[in-house]
Amino acid sequence: MEERLNEIYEGIEALRQEAEKSRTPDKLGWDDIAQEIVGAVTFALPFLFTGELWNVAKDISLERSLAIFLMTLAIAYLFIAKSRIGNLKREELFHVPKRLLTVATISYLISAGLIYLYGINGIADFTSAQYLNATVLISTFAVIGAIAVDMVK
Repeated sequence: MEERLNEIYEGIEALRQEAEKSRTPDKLGWDDIAQEIVGAVTFALPFLFTGELWNVAKDISLERSLAIFLMTLAIAYLFIAKSRIGNLKREELFHVPKRLLTVATISYLISAGLIYLYGINGIADFTSAQYLNATVLISTFAVIGAIAVDMVK
């Protein structure tokens, strides 16, 4: 009987530790970086091949592109730092959430890289400013995708 009670206590302790572990906030790690890359690529690819986006990238000014960039970062900040969607650990670098830095860096590099890799800049005949505009526009979706995939566990 005592042996059976010990087994039950051990089982309860294992369940308690597992429940405590699931409540622990997720610290930024390589698994999160991989999820952000997958999310950024998945959400950027469909918009990469739309001619309408290329036309918008050619027509908007750098000032509007900067406004879109700042709006995207603000929305990403709200998702990462202020929403209670994911169980994320609050990690900051110079008072900026680390996840915001990784999401933004990954998304903008992937968007710029995909535009170059698929030769969209040559097909759409982008100037340097238009290439930057296209990167900002595609990255808007890549940032949302990176955050969404990273937060869903």
